[in-house]
Amino acid sequence: MAVLYVYAITRDAATPECDAPCEAIDQSQHFAALPAEGVCAVYTPVSEGEFSQEVIDRRAGDLEWLGAVGYRHQNVIAELMKSTAVVPLRAFTMFSSESALRDYLQQNRELLSKLLARLEGKHEWTLRVEFDPQRWSEALAGRVDSLRTLTAEMASAAPGKAFLLRKKFDDEKKRASREAEQQVVEEIERVVIEKLACDTLAESRLQREGAFPQINVLIDRDEESRLQELHAALNDRYAADGVTLAITGPWPPYTFAHV
Repeated sequence: MAVLYVYAITRDAATPECDAPCEAIDQSQHFAALPAEGVCAVYTPVSEGEFSQEVIDRRAGDLEWLGAVGYRHQNVIAELMKSTAVVPLRAFTMFSSESALRDYLQQNRELLSKLLARLEGKHEWTLRVEFDPQRWSEALAGRVDSLRTLTAEMASAAPGKAFLLRKKFDDEKKRASREAEQQVVEEIERVVIEKLACDTLAESRLQREGAFPQINVLIDRDEESRLQELHAALNDRYAADGVTLAITGPWPPYTFAHV
């Protein structure tokens, strides 16, 4: 029995177009498009025995298999993006039949149409804000008022008091580092919005489970060179503080496609 593995929603009955054969999720080249109410789903019929929830759960620890599925899923969406606006769906989005998929499209037509209009001609990019531990720690004393005050007090204090102030300084630095880091991310996000007039979404370390914070940016394709220029300027601006911005993209607009 076959089920439908759905990659994305588009406006037109599009299928991946590329110079080399685009590999479907089951390693075939079999793609289909189901239009309904002005929107369209791009999918591949797959064997329920190979993509059932039971199989997916059982292979949840198989990183090689998951990576291959993720790569093929992403590649199909990237190829679709070359010719049409897409609402990318998460990996393993499946429907039991064309009837079930058509019902979904009809029920969500208004939302999907609005999303496609918003995403037309746009790509997502990511700015990851990285902090060099030593240089950032040194820069904090100049960025945070309370640390500047303590530094000045230590410089003129007697040895005993200076020792206590140093402990206070170290405790304050730990607290201030988190706040100052968030301030840097907010500063960068404001500059991006001001210069590019685009949609952004910042994710903190907490949201990213301890990874470096990042700013997701949704921009028109013809603005991508300006983003690259802004990226270089921001790196120059924050280099002295040990802050580096890594840029990746273009990506399917997962962050901004809330179905």
